Order: sequence, then C-alpha cells, then structure tokens
Amino acid sequence: MRIKPSLKTMKKISAYVIGAALSVASGVPSVYAQGEADAIRYSRTELGGSARFRSMAGAFGALGGDFSAIGQNPAGLGIFRSSEVSATIDFSSISNQAAWQGSSETFNKNKLLFTGIGYVGSWGKANEDVSVNFGLGAKRVLDYERSFRIAGGEQKFSVADYVAAQTPGKANPSHFNYNGLESSWLTDLGYNAGWIAQLPGGYGFESIFKYKQNGEYQIFGPSSTAFDLKETGHVWNYDFGLGINIQDTWYLGASMTYSDLQFDTNTFYQENFSFNNGAINDYLKLENTLSTSGSGLNIGIGAIYRPADAVRIGLSYYTPTWYWMKSYYRAYGSSYYSQGVDSNGQPLPENLYFMSSQTPESYNTYQMSSPGRFVASLAVVAGKIGLLSMDYELESYGQIKLKDENGTAYVDNKFISEDFGSRHTIRLGGELRPISRLSLRAGYSHTSNPIKNEKLKAFDGSAQVTVFPMGAMPHYELPGNSYTVTGGLGYRFTRNLSGDLAVIYRNEKSYYYTFGRMVSDDPNPANVLEVESPAPAKLTRSNFRLAMTMSYRF
Repeated sequence: MRIKPSLKTMKKISAYVIGAALSVASGVPSVYAQGEADAIRYSRTELGGSARFRSMAGAFGALGGDFSAIGQNPAGLGIFRSSEVSATIDFSSISNQAAWQGSSETFNKNKLLFTGIGYVGSWGKANEDVSVNFGLGAKRVLDYERSFRIAGGEQKFSVADYVAAQTPGKANPSHFNYNGLESSWLTDLGYNAGWIAQLPGGYGFESIFKYKQNGEYQIFGPSSTAFDLKETGHVWNYDFGLGINIQDTWYLGASMTYSDLQFDTNTFYQENFSFNNGAINDYLKLENTLSTSGSGLNIGIGAIYRPADAVRIGLSYYTPTWYWMKSYYRAYGSSYYSQGVDSNGQPLPENLYFMSSQTPESYNTYQMSSPGRFVASLAVVAGKIGLLSMDYELESYGQIKLKDENGTAYVDNKFISEDFGSRHTIRLGGELRPISRLSLRAGYSHTSNPIKNEKLKAFDGSAQVTVFPMGAMPHYELPGNSYTVTGGLGYRFTRNLSGDLAVIYRNEKSYYYTFGRMVSDDPNPANVLEVESPAPAKLTRSNFRLAMTMSYRF
C-alpha cells in the first residue's frame, strides 16, 4: 500500500536518522539502542512492601507507622514510638492472557518469594517534645516474570516490509555489517538473513517474498505468524530514612533509595508464506535476546501534619530515580525462500533457498531517569476502632530522560515528551479493629494510562504512530490501565510480636505489537511505502499474591 505519510511521521523518522548518526559518532555500538517503549518498561512500578501496607493498597502517605510507608512518605517514620524489625514472604500466582486475531491463550506461573525486610530504630522517648527515628530495609517492588505465545493468520504486511521501509533508500548493502554507519542492526540483520533486497536502480529496498500472481511477481504478506516471549527479572529497593516527631503534631522525614534492576527477555517471531495448497512453504524467523541491568538512586522528602487527634494530612515528593544502565543484546535471523531467480530469470538452486545471519553480541551503557513522584494524602483515625486513608500520586512520564554514558541526551526524549504525560494513581485503604488484638483491612488502587498521544493509544487497529524499539527488536509494548484490590488482617500475639496477612489482586492491561508502523524515505512522494502494523495483542496480567509479615517491637 503506497500512500503519503503525515509530515509529523516524516519528521520523527528524520530525527531518528540524525540521532543514529550522532549515536555512531559517540560510539554507541548499534543504532536505535534504546527507545521510548523501553524507557516506559523500566519505569513501571507495582505495590510492594509489608502485608499490612499492601492490605490497604499502600494508602499510607498520611499514616506511617509501617516501614514500607517510606515509599509513600518518609515522614511516616516519625510515627514510630519504639523500635521494630519485620520480614515478609509472598506466594505469587501470575496469569498472563494474550488475545490476538480472535484467539486467546493463558500462561500461569506460581512461586514463593522472600519480598522484604525492614528495621526501624527509635531515638528519644514518647513524652519528649522531639524524637527521631531511622529506618533501613529492602523490598522487592517489581517482578518482570512473564511468558506468552500468540499466533495469527494472514497479514497485509511482513516484518520484511517493515525492515525494507526502515532502511535508508540510498544505503549501500556492502556496509550492512553491523557497524551502524548507514543503517540499523535490524536492517543489517534483515538484509543478511535474506528478508530484503535492493530495488533495481539502486535506490530503495523491498521484501524478498514475491510470488507469481496473474503472470507477475508481487510482494505478499505472510499466510500465518507466531510469536513467543519470555521475560524474567525484578526491581529491589534498598531504603534508608530518617523521621522526626515534633510534639506529635508535625512529622518530617527524608529518605534515600538505591534501586537494583534486572530484566531479561527472549523473543521468537516467525512468519510463514504457505501458498498453492502447500506447494510453497517459505518462512522468515527472528530471535532476540536482551539482558539489562541497572542501578539507581532517588531521594524523598515528606511531611505529615496532625491538626486534630483524628486527622492527618501528608505531602511528599520523590525525585526521579537516576539509573545507570547496561544492556546486552544479540539477534538471529533466517529465511527460506524458494521462488528466487537469477539475473537471467532462472530459478535459483535449492541450496540457496536458506539464508541466515547473527548480530555480534554487544552491549550499550547509558543513563535513564524515571518519573519523579508527588503524593498527597489524607487519613482519619477513629481512636482504637479503625481508620480510613487516601493517597493521590502523580508521576510525569513525559519527563523520562535517556542519555548516553557521557550524558548526551537521546533523540527519544523528544518523543517521550510528545507521546506520554502524567500517570495518576488513587489509593484507598481502611482498617477496622473489632477487638484489641485483631485488625481487619481492605484497600483499592487504580492507575491511569500515561499515554497522552491519542493516536498512540488507538489500540483497535494498526499503529498510527511510529515507535522505534531497541536494537534488532521490532516488537514493543505500550501500557494500559491497572487496578489493585486488597484485603487482609493483623493479629498481635503479644505486646511485642504481631503477624499480618494480605491478599493482593492486581490486574494490568497492555498492548503488544509484533512490529510497528514504518514509512520509507523515497524522495518521490508517489513511491513512499507506508507499512501498516498488525493490530496489537491485548495482554492482561493478573497477579494474585498472599503475603505474610512477622514483626517484633522492642
């Protein structure tokens, strides 16, 4: 399909070409090393912490009194009147449902996890005007554990069309050797694996998958497709904070958090070109491996004000997490094409039907800053009977930044600010004490989709916005809404020892594209090729957790 692309699309692709040249000049070993979808992935958050904290959906910004609240408002450390140590384990049951082209599959994973430990030390007595507490601990705040498989039927375009359109028209195929001088790694892989060929005349590229129809060879899309993904990884936060209690009216706090990120993924994509009742069985295959590790640091400050015994108001701010990242990646591509002909129009011998290529195993080091967070909180405490609390959390995803190891900004930052905006989270929590030793709890939270570009979140058909993923990986994912429903109970066995249980159910939507939209750079508008993406797979990740925390006060 040859149509005239939008001016904005052409500007975006042109900016990437310029960015590619700058990447090569700065020594980045592959073009399009990071993309906006990758930055969004590494900025994800989930509800982590103690069973008590999570049983109320994390609505602790104005409450404190739990070490995990250091992630909502560090001033909550000032609420403690004694020292405490706690540890948490989880049983996790994850269900991943993938729906694509009318079919749906579900993949389940169960595991037992150690998810956190915390210590709070109390300095000063409760009857003094000022007391100071400190806290330190670790908690697992995110799991990347996921696998799914999708399969579909006929597609209008192939990933070979996508690669052909991405390839600069005047590029010289003799330079397609993974050095990034004229093209991306995906172009180099696609050409060397036999997916694309240069057009007659030496300008532009096209898919190799041509088949005879009505006496003429025409480019066909695949007759069927399949995609497999497996992800593993985690984010652990290591927290240290100080909290001050001033006359039981003002509580002030500050925290520092070190984040450890690990993400690993393997993907396999195949297109089949089966025609003439099985007489032709050609194919294209692509495998990608990516491993990313990161270390980050952020700082939080907060305050809680108690204007009356029953009312608490909290405000806190957390800086972006400044990450130092390192990604290793490699890819393998292959094709089997039985309809090739030589320069004289004669069929090629069978030993030339199969072609393959593998990228070098390479790495890239870079910097990333995740969104900062602002939290406003309100709680009403009814003595020893119970309480209600609410948190509002604001994150600006449009402020995510990517830089190379020398601090030079990536061109992706412009598109992140154009495509993504604010993410809003509402947390509600409640606790009821029917007897002095027993507490019953419940909570709910809802998180909005941070995409602000309306065209980017048109998920019902082909992608309307060009998105550049990482390296030789054409696949990418965009976030949707999520919500969490929680409940639990706590029981104080003795004056010092208590136990808490929490049930957490999280439902998260996202949308996965096997490849995106792409426009060729032909100077003749009549010849510009605009490749339409397949509709995205609609993913639903459901995570049921049973958490248990044991705490000892002294």
